[in-house]
Amino acid sequence: MPTPHELPRPLRHAVDQTIAAERLEGWRPTDQQVGDLVALVCDEVSFGRYLAAYRELYPSDEAPRRDSPQIFRRRRPYLWPGTTVLRNKFGVTNQNALSDLEFVASAGRMVTWHRRLVEHAVGGNEVDVRAIHQHLFSDVYRWAGKYRVTELRRGDSVFVWQSSIGRLMALLEESARALAANGSGLDAPGLAYRLARLYADYNHIHPFREGNGRAGALLLHTVAALCGRRLDFTEVSREEWYAASGDSMPFRRDGRPNHRPFLPLFAAMLR
Repeated sequence: MPTPHELPRPLRHAVDQTIAAERLEGWRPTDQQVGDLVALVCDEVSFGRYLAAYRELYPSDEAPRRDSPQIFRRRRPYLWPGTTVLRNKFGVTNQNALSDLEFVASAGRMVTWHRRLVEHAVGGNEVDVRAIHQHLFSDVYRWAGKYRVTELRRGDSVFVWQSSIGRLMALLEESARALAANGSGLDAPGLAYRLARLYADYNHIHPFREGNGRAGALLLHTVAALCGRRLDFTEVSREEWYAASGDSMPFRRDGRPNHRPFLPLFAAMLR
């Protein structure tokens, strides 16, 4: 099996960008995990077999249950009762186990999307954030692809009201599709500016309960590819990305985010 450096350039890009996006969320893949991604992108193993090998490492410690519609009317609809762990299809209630499984599952799905991008097999109709999120996380969460139903904050950052998500995301996707359709004529600084505006707005909305960063990164890659460009997330560190994300947030929940902290990052990443 080839190493990432021995892959054809397009497939190496797919693996590199998958690992880079997951690292921004805290993943530190082992050599085995990187090798498994290479095998997956080279069609040496199916996704089912790829995920099953990791699933065997973490037996379910929660009897599988079917969530009723009433669960979304409870105070803590996303968590296993009595824990701070998100309900998940794996049935695990240990946070470390869930984190490991979520990373490998979403990385496997992400690398297959990147392969389609380098093969020019993704169209403008797939600039759809819910579809991207569902693609990445449908193996992990029943609510994959659905906007969050609770308010959300991270530290001092307070994201938009849950009731505003649908309206704001409709506007954001309209802008993203227009950029994907017409952005090929933009020069690199012009496209970097538009991508920075797009991501600053997306980050402020934070439409999902979990997985916003990875879904947002894949949205950016998709728009850039449809504009005839590539993004290289290996050029940005986790500290830089989170600093820009925090600095872009408005002082008020209903304020306008500031895209400027992202500009130097996108200028460096755009190819």
